[in-house]
Amino acid sequence: MIVNIILIVLIAFLVVCFAISKIIYIAHKKHLFDEPFEDRKVHLTKTPNLGGVAIIAALIFTVSFFLPETGIPNINYLIASVVILFSLGITDDLVGVDPYKKFAAQILVAVLVTVMAKIRVENLHGLFGINSISYFGSVSVSILFIVFLMNAVNLIDGINGLAGSFGLLASIIFSYFFWKLNAIAFLYISLGMCGCLIGFLVYNFTPARIFMGDTGSLFLGFILSVFCIKFINLSQLLDGKSDLSVSALPLIFSILVVPVVDTLRVFILRVSKKKSPFDADRNHLHHILLDLELSHLSATAILITVNFSFFLLAFCLRNIKVEYLFLSLLTYAVILLIILNVIKTSFNFRSNKTNFSIQGRMKIISNKFTQEHLISNSAKQKQNIL
Repeated sequence: MIVNIILIVLIAFLVVCFAISKIIYIAHKKHLFDEPFEDRKVHLTKTPNLGGVAIIAALIFTVSFFLPETGIPNINYLIASVVILFSLGITDDLVGVDPYKKFAAQILVAVLVTVMAKIRVENLHGLFGINSISYFGSVSVSILFIVFLMNAVNLIDGINGLAGSFGLLASIIFSYFFWKLNAIAFLYISLGMCGCLIGFLVYNFTPARIFMGDTGSLFLGFILSVFCIKFINLSQLLDGKSDLSVSALPLIFSILVVPVVDTLRVFILRVSKKKSPFDADRNHLHHILLDLELSHLSATAILITVNFSFFLLAFCLRNIKVEYLFLSLLTYAVILLIILNVIKTSFNFRSNKTNFSIQGRMKIISNKFTQEHLISNSAKQKQNIL
Protein backbone atom coordinates (compact mmCIF):
# COMPACT_ATOMS: atom_id res chain seq x y z
CA MET A 1 0.00 0.00 0.00
CA ILE A 2 2.73 2.49 0.98
CA VAL A 3 4.71 1.66 -2.17
CA ASN A 4 1.64 2.22 -4.36
CA ILE A 5 0.91 5.54 -2.66
CA ILE A 6 4.43 6.82 -3.29
CA LEU A 7 4.48 5.54 -6.88
CA ILE A 8 1.10 7.07 -7.78
CA VAL A 9 2.03 10.54 -6.50
CA LEU A 10 5.51 10.37 -8.05
CA ILE A 11 4.40 9.11 -11.48
CA ALA A 12 1.55 11.63 -11.69
CA PHE A 13 3.94 14.43 -10.74
CA LEU A 14 6.56 13.45 -13.33
CA VAL A 15 4.05 12.90 -16.14
CA VAL A 16 2.40 16.30 -15.52
CA CYS A 17 5.75 18.09 -15.47
CA PHE A 18 6.78 16.41 -18.72
CA ALA A 19 3.40 17.09 -20.39
CA ILE A 20 3.24 20.74 -19.30
CA SER A 21 6.75 21.46 -20.59
CA LYS A 22 5.70 20.12 -24.00
CA ILE A 23 2.39 22.00 -23.93
CA ILE A 24 4.16 25.28 -23.17
CA TYR A 25 6.55 24.68 -26.08
CA ILE A 26 3.69 23.90 -28.50
CA ALA A 27 1.60 26.84 -27.23
CA HIS A 28 4.43 29.27 -28.00
CA LYS A 29 5.02 27.72 -31.40
CA LYS A 30 1.34 27.84 -32.39
CA HIS A 31 0.42 31.02 -30.44
CA LEU A 32 -2.14 29.29 -28.18
CA PHE A 33 -2.43 31.86 -25.40
CA ASP A 34 -4.91 33.37 -22.96
CA GLU A 35 -4.98 37.04 -23.99
CA PRO A 36 -5.08 39.57 -21.09
CA PHE A 37 -7.65 41.85 -22.72
CA GLU A 38 -10.62 41.63 -20.30
CA ASP A 39 -10.72 44.00 -17.31
CA ARG A 40 -11.35 41.17 -14.84
CA LYS A 41 -8.20 39.31 -15.91
CA VAL A 42 -5.22 39.98 -13.69
CA HIS A 43 -2.34 38.66 -15.80
CA LEU A 44 -0.45 41.10 -18.01
CA THR A 45 1.24 38.79 -20.51
CA LYS A 46 0.11 36.18 -22.98
CA THR A 47 0.09 32.83 -21.16
CA PRO A 48 -0.82 29.28 -22.31
CA ASN A 49 -4.02 28.06 -20.66
CA LEU A 50 -3.95 24.35 -21.48
CA GLY A 51 -2.66 23.05 -18.13
CA GLY A 52 -5.85 21.07 -17.67
CA VAL A 53 -4.92 18.89 -20.65
CA ALA A 54 -1.79 17.73 -18.83
CA ILE A 55 -3.68 17.15 -15.56
CA ILE A 56 -6.35 14.95 -17.15
CA ALA A 57 -3.89 12.99 -19.27
CA ALA A 58 -1.48 12.39 -16.38
CA LEU A 59 -4.25 11.30 -14.00
CA ILE A 60 -5.72 8.79 -16.44
CA PHE A 61 -2.26 7.49 -17.39
CA THR A 62 -1.18 7.05 -13.75
CA VAL A 63 -4.36 5.62 -12.26
CA SER A 64 -4.77 3.10 -15.12
CA PHE A 65 -1.72 1.21 -13.79
CA PHE A 66 -3.04 0.87 -10.24
CA LEU A 67 -6.85 0.97 -10.32
CA PRO A 68 -8.43 -2.36 -9.27
CA GLU A 69 -10.57 -3.92 -12.02
CA THR A 70 -13.67 -3.95 -9.84
CA GLY A 71 -12.81 -0.77 -7.94
CA ILE A 72 -15.42 1.57 -9.46
CA PRO A 73 -18.69 0.18 -10.84
CA ASN A 74 -19.94 1.88 -14.02
CA ILE A 75 -16.59 3.59 -14.51
CA ASN A 76 -17.31 3.74 -18.26
CA TYR A 77 -19.84 6.52 -17.62
CA LEU A 78 -17.30 8.47 -15.57
CA ILE A 79 -14.82 8.17 -18.45
CA ALA A 80 -17.50 9.38 -20.87
CA SER A 81 -18.15 12.35 -18.60
CA VAL A 82 -14.46 13.22 -18.52
CA VAL A 83 -14.30 13.06 -22.33
CA ILE A 84 -17.23 15.48 -22.59
CA LEU A 85 -15.64 17.88 -20.09
CA PHE A 86 -12.29 17.62 -21.87
CA SER A 87 -13.91 18.51 -25.21
CA LEU A 88 -15.92 21.33 -23.66
CA GLY A 89 -12.98 22.77 -21.75
CA ILE A 90 -10.41 22.72 -24.53
CA THR A 91 -12.90 24.26 -26.98
CA ASP A 92 -13.66 27.04 -24.50
CA ASP A 93 -9.96 27.62 -23.84
CA LEU A 94 -9.08 27.91 -27.52
CA VAL A 95 -12.07 29.56 -29.22
CA GLY A 96 -14.76 30.08 -26.57
CA VAL A 97 -18.12 28.38 -26.01
CA ASP A 98 -21.60 29.86 -25.75
CA PRO A 99 -22.56 29.93 -22.02
CA TYR A 100 -25.84 28.09 -22.64
CA LYS A 101 -24.10 25.30 -24.55
CA LYS A 102 -21.52 25.10 -21.79
CA PHE A 103 -24.25 24.84 -19.15
CA ALA A 104 -26.07 22.16 -21.17
CA ALA A 105 -22.88 20.08 -21.43
CA GLN A 106 -22.36 20.35 -17.68
CA ILE A 107 -25.90 19.13 -17.02
CA LEU A 108 -25.32 16.21 -19.41
CA VAL A 109 -22.19 15.27 -17.48
CA ALA A 110 -24.06 15.49 -14.16
CA VAL A 111 -26.87 13.29 -15.52
CA LEU A 112 -24.37 10.66 -16.68
CA VAL A 113 -22.79 10.57 -13.24
CA THR A 114 -25.98 10.51 -11.18
CA VAL A 115 -28.29 8.39 -13.35
CA MET A 116 -25.96 6.11 -15.33
CA ALA A 117 -22.94 5.81 -13.01
CA LYS A 118 -25.29 5.90 -9.99
CA ILE A 119 -23.05 8.24 -8.01
CA ARG A 120 -25.51 10.48 -6.21
CA VAL A 121 -26.32 11.78 -2.73
CA GLU A 122 -28.65 9.24 -1.13
CA ASN A 123 -28.65 10.35 2.50
CA LEU A 124 -28.46 13.69 4.33
CA HIS A 125 -27.33 12.07 7.60
CA GLY A 126 -30.07 13.61 9.70
CA LEU A 127 -29.52 17.20 8.57
CA PHE A 128 -32.76 19.07 9.37
CA GLY A 129 -34.20 15.67 10.36
CA ILE A 130 -33.73 14.23 6.84
CA ASN A 131 -31.99 10.93 6.29
CA SER A 132 -32.64 8.89 3.14
CA ILE A 133 -34.15 10.83 0.22
CA SER A 134 -36.24 9.73 -2.76
CA TYR A 135 -34.70 8.78 -6.11
CA PHE A 136 -35.94 11.98 -7.76
CA GLY A 137 -34.70 14.11 -4.88
CA SER A 138 -31.37 12.30 -4.88
CA VAL A 139 -30.82 12.83 -8.62
CA SER A 140 -31.94 16.47 -8.50
CA VAL A 141 -29.75 17.40 -5.54
CA SER A 142 -26.75 15.60 -7.02
CA ILE A 143 -27.07 17.24 -10.46
CA LEU A 144 -27.36 20.69 -8.88
CA PHE A 145 -24.36 20.00 -6.65
CA ILE A 146 -22.12 18.73 -9.47
CA VAL A 147 -22.95 21.60 -11.81
CA PHE A 148 -22.60 24.18 -9.03
CA LEU A 149 -19.21 22.88 -7.89
CA MET A 150 -17.80 22.73 -11.43
CA ASN A 151 -18.69 26.40 -11.89
CA ALA A 152 -17.57 27.40 -8.38
CA VAL A 153 -14.08 25.96 -8.92
CA ASN A 154 -13.98 27.55 -12.36
CA LEU A 155 -14.76 30.95 -10.82
CA ILE A 156 -11.94 30.85 -8.24
CA ASP A 157 -9.40 30.09 -10.97
CA GLY A 158 -8.56 33.78 -11.27
CA ILE A 159 -5.09 34.17 -9.79
CA ASN A 160 -1.88 32.17 -9.90
CA GLY A 161 -1.91 29.06 -7.74
CA LEU A 162 -5.37 29.41 -6.18
CA ALA A 163 -7.43 26.70 -7.93
CA GLY A 164 -4.48 24.29 -7.97
CA SER A 165 -3.73 24.84 -4.26
CA PHE A 166 -7.39 24.45 -3.33
CA GLY A 167 -7.61 21.24 -5.36
CA LEU A 168 -4.44 19.93 -3.75
CA LEU A 169 -5.72 20.64 -0.23
CA ALA A 170 -9.05 18.96 -0.99
CA SER A 171 -7.38 15.95 -2.64
CA ILE A 172 -5.08 15.43 0.36
CA ILE A 173 -8.06 15.49 2.74
CA PHE A 174 -10.08 13.09 0.58
CA SER A 175 -7.06 10.78 0.34
CA TYR A 176 -7.10 10.57 4.12
CA PHE A 177 -10.85 9.93 4.23
CA PHE A 178 -10.77 7.23 1.53
CA TRP A 179 -7.85 5.57 3.31
CA LYS A 180 -9.88 5.53 6.55
CA LEU A 181 -12.91 4.16 4.69
CA ASN A 182 -10.80 1.56 2.83
CA ALA A 183 -12.00 2.88 -0.56
CA ILE A 184 -8.85 1.87 -2.43
CA ALA A 185 -9.95 2.92 -5.95
CA PHE A 186 -10.91 6.44 -4.90
CA LEU A 187 -7.82 6.64 -2.67
CA TYR A 188 -5.64 6.03 -5.74
CA ILE A 189 -7.53 8.62 -7.81
CA SER A 190 -7.26 11.28 -5.09
CA LEU A 191 -3.55 10.51 -4.67
CA GLY A 192 -3.12 10.82 -8.44
CA MET A 193 -4.79 14.25 -8.28
CA CYS A 194 -2.32 15.25 -5.55
CA GLY A 195 0.64 14.36 -7.76
CA CYS A 196 -0.88 16.06 -10.82
CA LEU A 197 -1.64 19.28 -8.96
CA ILE A 198 1.78 19.46 -7.31
CA GLY A 199 3.35 19.18 -10.76
CA PHE A 200 0.98 21.78 -12.18
CA LEU A 201 1.67 24.25 -9.36
CA VAL A 202 5.39 24.14 -10.17
CA TYR A 203 4.48 25.95 -13.40
CA ASN A 204 1.50 27.95 -12.12
CA PHE A 205 2.89 29.98 -9.23
CA THR A 206 4.00 33.52 -10.04
CA PRO A 207 5.40 34.08 -12.57
CA ALA A 208 2.91 31.63 -14.05
CA ARG A 209 4.10 29.84 -17.17
CA ILE A 210 0.75 28.13 -17.75
CA PHE A 211 -2.85 28.32 -16.54
CA MET A 212 -5.24 25.51 -15.74
CA GLY A 213 -7.86 26.85 -18.14
CA ASP A 214 -11.48 25.73 -18.24
CA THR A 215 -10.31 22.24 -19.16
CA GLY A 216 -8.59 21.95 -15.80
CA SER A 217 -10.97 23.90 -13.57
CA LEU A 218 -14.10 22.12 -14.84
CA PHE A 219 -12.43 18.74 -14.46
CA LEU A 220 -11.18 19.65 -10.97
CA GLY A 221 -14.68 20.71 -9.91
CA PHE A 222 -16.10 17.52 -11.44
CA ILE A 223 -13.66 15.13 -9.76
CA LEU A 224 -14.08 16.86 -6.39
CA SER A 225 -17.87 16.62 -6.67
CA VAL A 226 -17.52 12.87 -7.29
CA PHE A 227 -15.19 12.60 -4.27
CA CYS A 228 -17.74 14.46 -2.11
CA ILE A 229 -20.68 12.28 -3.10
CA LYS A 230 -18.67 9.08 -2.73
CA PHE A 231 -17.47 10.15 0.71
CA ILE A 232 -21.04 10.93 1.81
CA ASN A 233 -22.29 7.55 0.62
CA LEU A 234 -19.37 5.58 2.08
CA SER A 235 -19.70 7.30 5.45
CA GLN A 236 -23.39 6.34 5.39
CA LEU A 237 -22.38 2.67 5.38
CA LEU A 238 -20.67 3.17 8.73
CA ASP A 239 -24.16 3.64 10.21
CA GLY A 240 -23.06 5.76 13.16
CA LYS A 241 -20.07 3.54 13.99
CA SER A 242 -17.70 6.42 13.24
CA ASP A 243 -17.81 10.18 13.77
CA LEU A 244 -17.32 10.52 10.00
CA SER A 245 -20.77 9.04 9.42
CA VAL A 246 -22.60 11.79 11.31
CA SER A 247 -20.45 14.75 10.26
CA ALA A 248 -19.96 14.00 6.55
CA LEU A 249 -21.96 16.97 5.22
CA PRO A 250 -20.36 19.63 7.46
CA LEU A 251 -16.93 18.20 6.64
CA ILE A 252 -17.72 18.47 2.92
CA PHE A 253 -18.81 22.08 3.36
CA SER A 254 -15.61 22.90 5.27
CA ILE A 255 -13.47 21.42 2.47
CA LEU A 256 -15.30 23.40 -0.23
CA VAL A 257 -15.91 26.58 1.75
CA VAL A 258 -13.82 29.04 -0.33
CA PRO A 259 -15.35 28.32 -3.77
CA VAL A 260 -18.85 27.79 -2.32
CA VAL A 261 -18.95 30.99 -0.23
CA ASP A 262 -17.23 33.03 -2.94
CA THR A 263 -19.69 31.90 -5.62
CA LEU A 264 -22.79 32.42 -3.47
CA ARG A 265 -21.47 35.82 -2.39
CA VAL A 266 -20.85 37.14 -5.92
CA PHE A 267 -24.19 35.76 -7.13
CA ILE A 268 -26.02 37.58 -4.34
CA LEU A 269 -24.11 40.82 -5.03
CA ARG A 270 -24.91 40.67 -8.76
CA VAL A 271 -28.60 39.95 -8.20
CA SER A 272 -28.82 42.77 -5.62
CA LYS A 273 -27.47 45.12 -8.31
CA LYS A 274 -30.10 43.81 -10.75
CA LYS A 275 -27.47 42.09 -12.89
CA SER A 276 -27.33 38.54 -14.16
CA PRO A 277 -25.63 36.26 -11.61
CA PHE A 278 -23.47 34.98 -14.48
CA ASP A 279 -22.05 38.41 -15.48
CA ALA A 280 -18.30 38.48 -14.97
CA ASP A 281 -16.88 41.10 -12.61
CA ARG A 282 -14.08 41.77 -10.10
CA ASN A 283 -15.99 41.06 -6.89
CA HIS A 284 -14.45 37.67 -6.12
CA LEU A 285 -12.53 37.20 -2.89
CA HIS A 286 -9.22 36.92 -4.71
CA HIS A 287 -9.91 40.19 -6.55
CA ILE A 288 -10.57 41.94 -3.24
CA LEU A 289 -7.27 40.68 -1.82
CA LEU A 290 -5.42 41.85 -4.93
CA ASP A 291 -7.09 45.26 -4.62
CA LEU A 292 -5.64 45.39 -1.09
CA GLU A 293 -2.26 45.37 -2.87
CA LEU A 294 -1.45 41.76 -1.96
CA SER A 295 0.52 39.59 -4.36
CA HIS A 296 -0.94 36.50 -6.04
CA LEU A 297 1.05 34.28 -3.70
CA SER A 298 -0.10 36.15 -0.57
CA ALA A 299 -3.76 36.13 -1.66
CA THR A 300 -3.59 32.41 -2.44
CA ALA A 301 -1.89 31.65 0.88
CA ILE A 302 -4.55 33.57 2.83
CA LEU A 303 -7.49 31.87 1.11
CA ILE A 304 -6.01 28.37 1.41
CA THR A 305 -5.15 28.97 5.07
CA VAL A 306 -8.71 30.13 5.73
CA ASN A 307 -10.08 27.09 3.89
CA PHE A 308 -7.89 24.77 5.97
CA SER A 309 -8.96 26.51 9.18
CA PHE A 310 -12.60 25.71 8.33
CA PHE A 311 -11.71 22.05 7.87
CA LEU A 312 -9.82 21.97 11.18
CA LEU A 313 -12.80 23.56 12.94
CA ALA A 314 -15.23 21.06 11.41
CA PHE A 315 -12.93 18.11 12.13
CA CYS A 316 -12.40 19.10 15.76
CA LEU A 317 -16.15 19.64 16.32
CA ARG A 318 -17.30 16.62 14.28
CA ASN A 319 -18.87 14.93 17.29
CA ILE A 320 -21.43 17.66 17.99
CA LYS A 321 -24.90 17.78 16.45
CA VAL A 322 -24.88 18.33 12.67
CA GLU A 323 -27.02 21.48 12.79
CA TYR A 324 -24.79 23.05 15.47
CA LEU A 325 -21.67 22.22 13.47
CA PHE A 326 -23.14 23.83 10.34
CA LEU A 327 -24.17 26.88 12.39
CA SER A 328 -20.62 27.16 13.78
CA LEU A 329 -19.12 27.05 10.30
CA LEU A 330 -21.59 29.59 8.90
CA THR A 331 -20.98 31.93 11.85
CA TYR A 332 -17.23 31.68 11.28
CA ALA A 333 -17.72 32.44 7.58
CA VAL A 334 -19.90 35.50 8.30
CA ILE A 335 -17.36 36.85 10.82
CA LEU A 336 -14.50 36.51 8.32
CA LEU A 337 -16.53 38.19 5.56
CA ILE A 338 -17.36 41.08 7.88
CA ILE A 339 -13.68 41.48 8.82
CA LEU A 340 -12.71 41.43 5.13
CA ASN A 341 -15.34 44.04 4.33
CA VAL A 342 -14.11 46.30 7.17
CA ILE A 343 -10.51 45.97 5.95
CA LYS A 344 -11.59 46.71 2.38
CA THR A 345 -13.59 49.79 3.43
CA SER A 346 -10.74 51.09 5.59
CA PHE A 347 -8.23 50.53 2.79
CA ASN A 348 -10.44 52.30 0.24
CA PHE A 349 -10.95 55.23 2.64
CA ARG A 350 -7.19 55.62 3.18
CA SER A 351 -6.55 55.29 -0.55
CA ASN A 352 -9.16 57.93 -1.37
CA LYS A 353 -7.77 60.21 1.35
CA THR A 354 -4.24 59.76 0.00
CA ASN A 355 -5.41 60.41 -3.56
CA PHE A 356 -7.28 63.51 -2.40
CA SER A 357 -4.19 64.73 -0.55
CA ILE A 358 -1.98 64.11 -3.59
CA GLN A 359 -4.46 65.86 -5.88
CA GLY A 360 -4.58 68.81 -3.46
CA ARG A 361 -0.81 69.10 -3.38
CA MET A 362 -0.60 68.86 -7.14
CA LYS A 363 -3.19 71.62 -7.43
CA ILE A 364 -1.21 73.87 -5.05
CA ILE A 365 2.01 73.20 -6.98
CA SER A 366 0.20 73.86 -10.26
CA ASN A 367 -1.25 77.15 -8.97
CA LYS A 368 2.15 78.20 -7.63
CA PHE A 369 3.80 77.38 -10.93
CA THR A 370 1.12 79.34 -12.80
CA GLN A 371 1.60 82.35 -10.54
CA GLU A 372 5.39 82.22 -10.97
CA HIS A 373 4.93 81.90 -14.73
CA LEU A 374 2.63 84.96 -14.80
CA ILE A 375 5.06 87.02 -12.70
CA SER A 376 7.93 86.00 -14.96
CA ASN A 377 5.99 86.99 -18.08
CA SER A 378 5.00 90.30 -16.50
CA ALA A 379 8.62 91.08 -15.67
CA LYS A 380 9.72 90.28 -19.21
CA GLN A 381 7.01 92.57 -20.62
CA LYS A 382 8.19 95.45 -18.40
CA GLN A 383 11.79 94.93 -19.57
CA ASN A 384 10.65 95.00 -23.18
CA ILE A 385 8.77 98.26 -22.63
CA LEU A 386 11.79 99.84 -21.03
